[in-house]
Amino acid sequence: MSDPRLEDHLVGVELQLTELVEERERARVQGRDDRAEELSTEIEVLQDDLAVTAERITDEQFDTPVIDDETAVVDDEAAS
Repeated sequence: MSDPRLEDHLVGVELQLTELVEERERARVQGRDDRAEELSTEIEVLQDDLAVTAERITDEQFDTPVIDDETAVVDDEAAS
C-alpha cells in the first residue's frame, strides 16, 4: 500500500498534463507555434514529475497499514 498523498499528486499531475496537451494542440491548430513550444516545455517538466512520482509510489511500500486509533471503526461481531 502506498502513500495516498503521492497517488493524489499523481492524479493531479495527470490532469494538468491532459489540459496542457489539449492547450498545446489548440495552439498548434491556431498557428501559435511560440505558445505551443512554451507548453511543450511545461509538459516535459510535468512528465518528469509524473515519472518520479510513479517511481516513488512503486518503491514506497508499507509492510502493514497504519491505522489512526481515533478514527478506526471496530466491528464487534467481526472481532469475535
